Amino acid sequence: MVKKRLKTLGPPHPKWERRPDERPREILDAALRVFAAHGYSATRLEDVAAAAGVTKGTIYYYFENKEDLLLRLVASREREIFGDLEALMGGLTGPVSSKLRMLMRKGFCEPTDESRRLLSVVFQELHADAPKVFARTVQNNLVEGWKLIAKLIERGKASGEFRQDADAEVAARVFTSGLVLQQLWRGGMGLDELDPFDKDRMVDSTIELFLHSLRPTISVRAAVGKRRATHS
Repeated sequence: MVKKRLKTLGPPHPKWERRPDERPREILDAALRVFAAHGYSATRLEDVAAAAGVTKGTIYYYFENKEDLLLRLVASREREIFGDLEALMGGLTGPVSSKLRMLMRKGFCEPTDESRRLLSVVFQELHADAPKVFARTVQNNLVEGWKLIAKLIERGKASGEFRQDADAEVAARVFTSGLVLQQLWRGGMGLDELDPFDKDRMVDSTIELFLHSLRPTISVRAAVGKRRATHS
């Protein structure tokens, strides 16, 4: 179980400074802070309302219940994250392997921004306390991640950087599954206390192993023939 070290912050603005169309976003921001501080199971909608500076009835006006609040929170954050990743991939030049390295490091290394750090804490708590809710929150995240990685692998195959026989969809699923499980075991199940291990080292080494498996192989016979032709 992840120990709670985060404090629940108060509402970012007084009520009279906000417009009604800003409230859903502010409620989601408050929910993220409260879920990270107390855990999903222990959080009451009254806690979220207090942190957002609204009434409990206001939350029910925009969200059906606590689970709906969580699911929409995760969906909104994931849209932002994948939008940023897509933009980043589109702006990078060079080999596909460099884009894959950047993508996976952004997705799996220790988060550097506050929002992603809090979201990571919420996920770890959910895995242990509310596995069914956790499954619903990560399903779309996993599928979107697989699609993005598979798309990059196909580009690498088209350019000759990756093996033509590589199954992009299978590779994307297997690659990410190992890292996701490591994060769950170490965060949600407390494995880091028994076997501490550097998270970024795990990610970087896994990326290199994965890229090595995608590179085209040259048979020994072809390599020998090439050397003979060079020296003749």
